[in-house]
Amino acid sequence: MTSHADPASSMSDSESQMHLKFMGEAVTMAQLALENSETPVGCVLVYQEQVIGRGMNDTNRSFNGTRHAEFMAINQVLTQAQLSNENANCMNGSKLEANHIEGNGNVNDQILNKRKYSPEILSQCTLYVTVEPCIMCASLLRQVGIQRVFFGAWNDKFGGTGSVLHIHKRNGAVTKEIEIGMDRNYDFEVSGGWMREEAILLLRRFYVQENNRAPEPRDKGKRVINLVVEKIETVECSIERPPNMSC
Repeated sequence: MTSHADPASSMSDSESQMHLKFMGEAVTMAQLALENSETPVGCVLVYQEQVIGRGMNDTNRSFNGTRHAEFMAINQVLTQAQLSNENANCMNGSKLEANHIEGNGNVNDQILNKRKYSPEILSQCTLYVTVEPCIMCASLLRQVGIQRVFFGAWNDKFGGTGSVLHIHKRNGAVTKEIEIGMDRNYDFEVSGGWMREEAILLLRRFYVQENNRAPEPRDKGKRVINLVVEKIETVECSIERPPNMSC
């Protein structure tokens, strides 16, 4: 559900600081993506005020256009094995993924029987992501039943939670699901603009650097990063904003 109300009126300072803390962790993941020549988008999945999954874009390395940050974080949650503390310290998310994801992308029976989290936990999770989820990722988030999404920069070209489409809201697109009894009967909440400036500057840094994996790499040696992020003009909001921030 998208709120039209000013979140400052209903959010305490401590709650606001909590959201900023988790958004900061998403920004850290985006910085890691930038360091690895990936589009700098990062996210964390939070359950009961604890991060249980992290993700960053992995499309360039993998040559797979679906490996967006949100997919990576959800995949990490669903492939975490129920391990002893000793083993957990020896295995990171990438190794778990390599060991338990089959070539066709399906989770194998071994991890299904021993995984730490069931898919149902996602309906109790909050996602913090540096850029508004694209249409593909917004659809995924709806299907897994995500509870709430906080994002940084708006995605004017591909945004699926308000900028282009409103995948997070019930509409005619789910009528068939209702008819066959598959409708989840909910909207997921969205709050945009958290650490927006940091998210935008990371994207700008990416787009001025060379991309040697491009079919025809462009010479970007003369490009200069614009460090000024424009303020958002005050307009009627369709997405909840962080405290002390207008549209």
